[in-house]
Amino acid sequence: MKKKKPGLFYKIGLIGVAIFLFLTSSNMIVSAVSLDLFSNTQVSNTSGTTVAAPYLNVTNKPVTFTINGATAIGAAVGRTGVKYAFINVPTQLTGKVQKNGDANVDTTVTVLAADIKAATGTVLDLVSTLLPLLSTLGLTSTVTSLNNAITLLNKEDFGRQTFVAPVEQFSSTLLRADINQGLLPILTNALILRLQAVQTIVAGITSVSLISTILNNLLSSLTNTINTLGNANSTVSKNLVAASILGTTTVSFPTLVSSPTGLTQNYTAAIRGGIFQTDNFDVQLLSSYGGNTNIYFAAGALAMKSELLPSNLNFGSHPIQTKNDETWNAYVGGNSANPLQTGTIRIDDTRTIAKSWQLKLAQTSNWLNGQKSLTSPRLGIITGNLNNIY
Repeated sequence: MKKKKPGLFYKIGLIGVAIFLFLTSSNMIVSAVSLDLFSNTQVSNTSGTTVAAPYLNVTNKPVTFTINGATAIGAAVGRTGVKYAFINVPTQLTGKVQKNGDANVDTTVTVLAADIKAATGTVLDLVSTLLPLLSTLGLTSTVTSLNNAITLLNKEDFGRQTFVAPVEQFSSTLLRADINQGLLPILTNALILRLQAVQTIVAGITSVSLISTILNNLLSSLTNTINTLGNANSTVSKNLVAASILGTTTVSFPTLVSSPTGLTQNYTAAIRGGIFQTDNFDVQLLSSYGGNTNIYFAAGALAMKSELLPSNLNFGSHPIQTKNDETWNAYVGGNSANPLQTGTIRIDDTRTIAKSWQLKLAQTSNWLNGQKSLTSPRLGIITGNLNNIY
């Protein structure tokens, strides 16, 4: 039997499926890619540590991380998602950098006219229809006032804004601040005030048959838009803050930092911070954003301090006899009128690893009386309290 070749339509179908799969997979990849908001992000911290002066066994040390973005990447068409600032620490600091309150944000904000129009629904279109009719009716002053209010409504510059952004301990190594959540009420309230200025003017216009329908529709649109913007969970409000563009921005993260455990050598922790926008928060992508700042940690050391031990024991002068054992005490200067000779052994163990050691004493040579060796003396040491200082 002779096999038939695939028909033209079958081939076209396969090509179409391939193109569809390519496009849909491409869209999926694009939607997962986040947007870095600044091209020259700088990160710093207030630990004050250096290679020569690292942290040693600190616990819950207040440290503020500051992220500065000066050169904003240009406005992106169709910008969506949430603006985040983040601090990401290496695995050696897992659980060692904790949030210590909300982040402070200082930024300048722009909303493009097209995005303002999208947020205000049919308001601008209805005003555009109304204005020539008002001119026809000779309401010149009303036209001027309404034009001024619309100019303000369309103003893209929302100025410098300072606010707090809630910080989430997203994981044991990651803190993130939701900038949108702090910025949303600022932008929506500003836009509501602009809309209310338009609403006041429109509400004061005397309705006549020529404009009655447009006036009613415009007032209804203004009321609905103001109410929608007043709802923080509305799609319009979320889209407005997502579309906003940040200028020079500073975000400060207050944290509590503790030293990592198990260090066998001094450690430099490179901590990453940045500001970005995303539809899909993916920790794996954060290595592409922002900049680094360092905190330096010491591994600690084990050392015995012998400065407080006496260099010799003076038992004084005694008559020599060979019948009975005698006990002689060592006094300061060998004089029994002085206090007993004491000494202190101090061991400094500042290591972060698990500690397990013993202190042992061994005599390496016979006691001497001048140059004469004493072959059978016994030394008794009375120990005091053991003091542990952490």
